[in-house]
Amino acid sequence: MKRVVQKRYDIAVIGGGPGGIPAAIAAARRGKKVILVERNGFLGGTATSGLGILGYLDRSGNKALGGIAQELIDRLLEMHGALGHFRCPVHNSISPISPDCFKIVAVEMCKEAGVDILFNNELLDVAVENGRVVSVTVYGKCTSTILEAEVFIDATGDGDLAYMAGAEFVAGQDGTGIMQPATLMFTVVNYDLEKFLKYAEEHPNDFGIKEDYAKGYDPAFFRATPGHCFIGLTDMVKKAKEAGDFDVPRNQFIYITTPTNGALAINTSRIINIDASDIYELSDGLTLGYQQVHTLIKFMNKYMPGFENAQISYIAPSLGIRETRHFVGEYRLTVENMRSDYVKEHAIAQSAYNIDIHSGTRDHIDLTPVDEPFGIPYGCMIPKTLDGVILSGRNICLDTVTYASARVMGPILEMAEAAGEAAVISLEDGVKVRDVSVPKLRERLRANGSLF
Repeated sequence: MKRVVQKRYDIAVIGGGPGGIPAAIAAARRGKKVILVERNGFLGGTATSGLGILGYLDRSGNKALGGIAQELIDRLLEMHGALGHFRCPVHNSISPISPDCFKIVAVEMCKEAGVDILFNNELLDVAVENGRVVSVTVYGKCTSTILEAEVFIDATGDGDLAYMAGAEFVAGQDGTGIMQPATLMFTVVNYDLEKFLKYAEEHPNDFGIKEDYAKGYDPAFFRATPGHCFIGLTDMVKKAKEAGDFDVPRNQFIYITTPTNGALAINTSRIINIDASDIYELSDGLTLGYQQVHTLIKFMNKYMPGFENAQISYIAPSLGIRETRHFVGEYRLTVENMRSDYVKEHAIAQSAYNIDIHSGTRDHIDLTPVDEPFGIPYGCMIPKTLDGVILSGRNICLDTVTYASARVMGPILEMAEAAGEAAVISLEDGVKVRDVSVPKLRERLRANGSLF
């Protein structure tokens, strides 16, 4: 037997990851009645995977993100759950965070703002009247909850709400439909990083990135930089593949430092040729991810100096998904218009990360440095064929190139705050979300500390 509950809110945020948390906080701080629905028993989404956050600094070291995005880091620093922001020749910057501390801080900030949180609930249905979403049904623990709201924020990552409501979308990359691969992150302990760096000094040709933009990406940099992400070991990986010890479709090894003493996050698993918005392909991908984690720890123990006794200490609770659906929005940001006056005048967030395209069919990464941040216009967040919904996260309207930069957590945190503020303005002014005053939205965000 199941029960049915009906509730009404001003704003309903579906998805409690980086695309949802700041949206809910921003809206609730304005006095609106807000609910945040999360499918898991924790908040954070990708921020609980072990990944550091990209995008806080631009390539010159200038701060690119403020507002709630920076508040989260400040709160994490207070409980030793972050290390701060560190420049990087390859990634522009990286800001390591503790997955478990992030869960705590996200809940605390939501509750302080007055957000209602509904955990362990999956989106089940969406009701649309005259082209506008009027309610959603979520389900958990034998209970169906019908949520009515004036504005819905789709922070599901894959855009499940917009998809179920019939919004127009495209899947994967322009022209091919190929999607960037997924990753199952895991964390290791019991290693000797200094031994590894000494090996690197003795084998410079097999260490780091060799492109011109990566100058200074060497053992001295890693020793001097507590927050860093290492990419390299191309020859070692090739040797292991030839010996049958490495069947992951990746040509290099990646680790990321964390705030937890002695813990390194491993970002080397690679699940290609899947559409993670399909539950069966997602399940197959997760199965393969666990197998790859086993392969990788054995590789580390056998091949990597200093990691002979490394042990798994944590496996991310879900796959890290880089790409699925892109919804057709009121505006489409492209490589051709990303520096236009229109974008500069309508930006409500910005991306300071590089263009980073992981091949969805092969083993390599195509990375193009971005010297200065580019703006993300509000229209990218508004579904062209649907009312009452604001998109927040990697489901917004971008081309393949701009998406490859803006898909990471830093820009998403900032656009999420914009989504929450836009929802509030829509209610205050009695207008559709597509008609929200962008100058007014930009003014509020800048007053909150945004730096676009």
